[in-house]
Amino acid sequence: MQTKKTDFSLDASANELYAQLSGIDTTRRILDPAPQESSLLELLGAEEQWLDRNRLFLIEICWLLADILHKSRQTDPGQSGDQEKALWTAIKQLSGCPQFDGTISIRYRGSGFPGQDAVQEQCDYEVSSGNLLLDLQVAGSMAKRMAGRPGSALPGQLLAAFKGFSALGINHLHLDSKVGSEEDKASLLDSLRALSRYYREVDQPENSAAIVRDEYNLANPNLTLLATINGVKPAAVQKLVAEIAPMLFGPEAKEALASFPTVFNAIFAFPKLKAQLKKPALEVNNIQRLMPGQSGARDNRGQAMLSRMAIASYGESPQQVAEVLASVSSGGYQNIYMGTLQKRLTLASDFLNKSKNSPQPGKIQEEALHNIEAGLEMVPDALYESLDIFGSRDESASETAPLPRHDWALHQEIFSLLSFFKRRSVIKQKMRDMVRGQVRFEPQDYAVIARNFRISDSQAAHLVQLLNSCFDDHGRFRRSAFEKNIPQFVQYETKVFEFLWHYLKELVSRDDRVSFLNAMQHLIAKLANPAEALKILLSDIFNQAHRIGFSDRNGLLLANILIRTYNQELGNHIELTPEEVLQVKMGLNQEMVAQALAFFAEEQEHLFRKLRTIHEELQKTVRRESGEAGIPLHYLITLERELIIFLALIGGPASHKILHGVVKEYGNPEAGIYVALPGPEEGKGFLQLLQVAVRGLKRFSEREDLLLFTVLADREPRFLALWDNESHRALVKRVMEWVR
Repeated sequence: MQTKKTDFSLDASANELYAQLSGIDTTRRILDPAPQESSLLELLGAEEQWLDRNRLFLIEICWLLADILHKSRQTDPGQSGDQEKALWTAIKQLSGCPQFDGTISIRYRGSGFPGQDAVQEQCDYEVSSGNLLLDLQVAGSMAKRMAGRPGSALPGQLLAAFKGFSALGINHLHLDSKVGSEEDKASLLDSLRALSRYYREVDQPENSAAIVRDEYNLANPNLTLLATINGVKPAAVQKLVAEIAPMLFGPEAKEALASFPTVFNAIFAFPKLKAQLKKPALEVNNIQRLMPGQSGARDNRGQAMLSRMAIASYGESPQQVAEVLASVSSGGYQNIYMGTLQKRLTLASDFLNKSKNSPQPGKIQEEALHNIEAGLEMVPDALYESLDIFGSRDESASETAPLPRHDWALHQEIFSLLSFFKRRSVIKQKMRDMVRGQVRFEPQDYAVIARNFRISDSQAAHLVQLLNSCFDDHGRFRRSAFEKNIPQFVQYETKVFEFLWHYLKELVSRDDRVSFLNAMQHLIAKLANPAEALKILLSDIFNQAHRIGFSDRNGLLLANILIRTYNQELGNHIELTPEEVLQVKMGLNQEMVAQALAFFAEEQEHLFRKLRTIHEELQKTVRRESGEAGIPLHYLITLERELIIFLALIGGPASHKILHGVVKEYGNPEAGIYVALPGPEEGKGFLQLLQVAVRGLKRFSEREDLLLFTVLADREPRFLALWDNESHRALVKRVMEWVR
């Protein structure tokens, strides 16, 4: 393959284009500066600054890699010594981050965001190291937050790096480096120099003997690096490719190698070769690493089959390979917007059409459609409601099925999937309308519900009847009917829970919300697979970290039930988790606790952002003038309380850090919140919150916690002096009993 020539310059136009991107921040992944003095907000801000510091190392690593590789095409690689040293230094600095697992992945995502142009879309890469994530939008937020401080210009280099990777035809770059001995450093730099040499020689016909070609006769950087760093002649590796390729393809294909998409990947499946050949510390466009994980994937063989088809059909364009694979993987449809959705579906249709000429068209189409359906399951209903896939004729005027648009060449199977999901979005709206009164369902609605819930049409009709019976003619929730139907609801497990949570959580009447909350406790107690219910709740609460909903507190209350094996409060009418659950240790469901910890390990930034959103809103409410509209103070206090209890129960370093910060905040009688309160009645909620936080922190009892408790106990007289009120003094005494 001839690498496309370009006059690309890493620094050219980077600032101008980056200026456009830096003004866009829709991820809400980054925390903004604290608007009020608060030790808790300072803690959260310090956490974000620490993450920014590590993101800056990632940015520097990306920029240095791109610049070294770009310059290697024009100059002697020996001239990049200073940059190599800087690269190794940045990697060593990043290794101080606990999230660093020794690897860095730079992946072309191609998802983009609304309003971007074609040039920007070509630069849509995502960088990850452990759970540390970075893209242009995150870097843009960093640049705004760091304005005027040292390093604030560095995020602008990320766009330059991404432009460099795009110009080199890189859809994925994987760096695997231990950080310790000089041998580790030598291994990385040897791979980098070999890769630089590859890019310098791949366009030069006279050096063709130095370039190893893969099973598709395309110049392959990984096979070439394999030869170089192991001191093996390229011809020997080329011969190895010729020997292994028939084991992957054709009539003599070996079943044991079916899960390997390329010869490069398969080489390391042979114990003898694995022992003799050292793997490069850098890999470029290794499709096995590029293929996104599948939702409900059956095994790696299907992924390998799709990967081979993608290389065979689109291998001349590495970025198109990445985009096509995203279009036939479930992960490619996450966090998607309309423009990308349409592009994904068009590419998927083209892929399916091309697969007709493959040796196994049926298996390829089955695997691809399985993944696409799983991906479309995650697309928001709002997109389906605005997605136009049908022809212009009036569907209602014909008894035949609607036809696809003539100007959008969708594969018939994809059109059928979209028709189903569009119809399902309409039915979901009908279900939401139940809270406003009785709704009429048509026979075709039951067919869609049946497919969605994997039940028969008659069972679907029965389920709708059960749901309808939970509301009276005025749309008011009937708890008695709901609880009566629970044994039948649990037959449909997670699907029913997800529906009930997402579409009944916003009941208009507060009485209905409380009644529904108590009824839901009985449902989750009967679930055979509560892990899915917990995942639904946590995703709904924390993936919208920049906003507060009235359902958040109820979701945390239900989560506090799900992580325990025994719940004494079941059957009682409650609106808050009893404080006594903080004594529970043996009664925790360890499987559920592990799932919650895994969720926060992935979404730690969302956790910190959510707490910050709550606490900032709480501060605003305390300072709000009487009569001004806003979220009620009591709700915000109890929301923070439910979160504190949940974190105390699941434990973990992040929970410990947060609880320590909460106790430090509310354990200071001079804190801004206490100063702003008009009297003891308003202060009661915060002191009760302090008591819960103290009891939660006692579950950790690290040395720094014991010191904080000592300081807090010494502050008792100052707390007592806040208000001259008997009930206030009694509450302070009660809090201090837990402190000591």
